Amino acid sequence: MRTETKGKRLSSSLIAIFAISLAIRLLTALPMRQPGFMDAHYYYVGALNLIEGRGFKDPYIWNYLDNPTGIPHPSHLYWMPLPSLVGWGGMALLGSSYRAGQVGFILLSALLPLVSYAVARRVSDQRHHAILAALVTIFSGFYLHFWVSTESATPFALAGSLTLLAMGLALDSGHAAWFGLAGATAGLAYLSRSDGLLFLLVALPLPWLIRHRRDASRMTFYASRLTLFLTAFLLITAPWFYRNWRVTGTPLPGGGLQTLWFHSYDDLYSYGRAFTSKTYLAWGWRNILGSKLHVAATNLMTVIAVDCLIFLFPLALVGLWSLRRRRLVWPFLLYAPLLWLAMTIAFTYPGWRGGLLHSSTAWLPFLFPAALVGLDRSVDWAIRRRHTWDARQAGRVFGTGIVLLAVLLSGRIYFPKVLGGSLADPVWNRSDLVYREVDTWLTTHAAPTDLVMVNNPPSFYYHTRRSSVVVPAEGPETLVRICDRYGVRFVVLDHNVVPALAPLYQGQVTHPRLMERARLGDNIEHQLIIYQVVEGSP
Repeated sequence: MRTETKGKRLSSSLIAIFAISLAIRLLTALPMRQPGFMDAHYYYVGALNLIEGRGFKDPYIWNYLDNPTGIPHPSHLYWMPLPSLVGWGGMALLGSSYRAGQVGFILLSALLPLVSYAVARRVSDQRHHAILAALVTIFSGFYLHFWVSTESATPFALAGSLTLLAMGLALDSGHAAWFGLAGATAGLAYLSRSDGLLFLLVALPLPWLIRHRRDASRMTFYASRLTLFLTAFLLITAPWFYRNWRVTGTPLPGGGLQTLWFHSYDDLYSYGRAFTSKTYLAWGWRNILGSKLHVAATNLMTVIAVDCLIFLFPLALVGLWSLRRRRLVWPFLLYAPLLWLAMTIAFTYPGWRGGLLHSSTAWLPFLFPAALVGLDRSVDWAIRRRHTWDARQAGRVFGTGIVLLAVLLSGRIYFPKVLGGSLADPVWNRSDLVYREVDTWLTTHAAPTDLVMVNNPPSFYYHTRRSSVVVPAEGPETLVRICDRYGVRFVVLDHNVVPALAPLYQGQVTHPRLMERARLGDNIEHQLIIYQVVEGSP
């Protein structure tokens, strides 16, 4: 009878958490009627291409790392396909619209608090810890608007956290099923973000850490469990590896690996440059070490401010220290520093500009329960010095305070970012609307098939359905050379230009092949300038 009652209580708790989470996700998604940044536009356009029968092909060129031959261009060679597949699933059910594309992300992100609940129930004997951890995950500060956007944060958070949980349960029990599940979810994490490959490194030592009674079969046990993990991983990822091999000749396209040798984030948009270890070392050790130290500090602040909501950071440290002997958290304790080092030492500039922020979402269902365990340890420490405190009451008061702070911080970030002070006309939905003015101008002055160069090709396609190539990170001469190669007829520059193009945008220099045709936008300092590419001298 007691077990049955406990089971009913668990079921009711999970249903209530999911219902609350889903309601919050729907409310936060409601004002967001379009993608709000480049990644979200890219994945949404990828879903749109699938639903309209064009397959995995980009109707634009948004970087030059793989020396693209033209448009259409094979898609998802840098970013991974699962977010677009999630968007495609919603549109396959409900039609081609951004609202339909959001549906899968809303549902998946509503499940994430249940993972926090499950972890908290395993690492703490306090049921209220699980409830509080789930509630903090529902709001989660800086991520509130990311969860319902058509991008990689949600699928990676769910697949990655489930991978870490399955790995922890595998360590606890040694059962083969948990290794298989961990391999499958790791495959989904990789298809969400390429740094999901780090889960393979985490998996390597795990079977060896399990206490096995028969020492003679220890190696066999290790090999069988690791083989099961890798087999499940490959069953999920093999179709994508095969696709890449068909279109590029290699299962792992090398464009993303070039980011190892970037000197700045703008190198992502460079044209005609090779990024190798040789060019990187030629940059000089002073520059290299300086960039690593700068990004190390920035990434540490991401962990403190974004992942731990600032006020949870010391509590999370206390909690993780007290849980250090719990096998369930060992995979997390391996993965967290591995990811931070990868995004700091290896993929320095992509990690700084959003890589760590997106990939560390898999940490949240472990960080939040650990912080609540740390809260209890801190309260116990305080009670030994303030004997008038009641431990149970103090824990509940401070725990409720943590949830309220998470709600307040989340709202403080969400409202100006999405609403901008207007519920009727959210600032989120005004992102890149000037591209529609560009489309109106082009309708009068250009042919429908004329190729355009813009700063944000995925957003430009979303607003205009016109193909484009991205503005390069080099100066006017390289820009014109790209126009000649791909047949670009019009160039659109905005205030977000690289330093090499700033003099052209500001009118300090001109180029004989670029004739200014129009200026669009009400803000004089942030206007878009349209240039026509004219024929060169014979």
